[in-house]
Amino acid sequence: MARMPLFMDVDGGLCGLTFNNVAVWKELDRFPTFAPAPYPSHAWVSRAAVAALNELIDERLVEPIWCTSWDAGANFLIPALGLHGGPWRVATVGTRQGDLMFRDIWIKTKAVSRVVTDQDFVMVDDLLGDENRGPWTPQRRSMDQAFGSTTSLLVGTKPERGLTVDDVLRIRAYVQYREGAVDAP
Repeated sequence: MARMPLFMDVDGGLCGLTFNNVAVWKELDRFPTFAPAPYPSHAWVSRAAVAALNELIDERLVEPIWCTSWDAGANFLIPALGLHGGPWRVATVGTRQGDLMFRDIWIKTKAVSRVVTDQDFVMVDDLLGDENRGPWTPQRRSMDQAFGSTTSLLVGTKPERGLTVDDVLRIRAYVQYREGAVDAP
């Protein structure tokens, strides 16, 4: 059984964004990144979400792939945050502006399309917004137009929180359903 690609954004996706270098959400802990400039010296992450994500990785349900403006620099976060399975592959974005759109195509849509074509996948990014509230963000619309909702799960995180345990449980349910292990979530 092949692991499902899990494309992971860093700022606002995995890690919560801060206000004046203080966490906005109480469940975030501060970790040194050990990353050189221009990367931040600290990241704010939910320990519980990291533990839940590590379970998915250890069970070989997902293959984590960075899809972030950090590009390969995101691999500094693996030992810093206690993530498993590193170093992770990188879907190269190639710019520090991960929100860029060119002719209605998001730069991360292009990065993902260089890795997968007709394969199911999951993507976690704060720029995807909430799928149940309209209007959709241009980034979510770009991903949906390129891949459709039948082959992908797009998890729009809240930037101040980053990845949560509920997000990881949703990913688990989707992956297990797509591999036929459980009924529809």
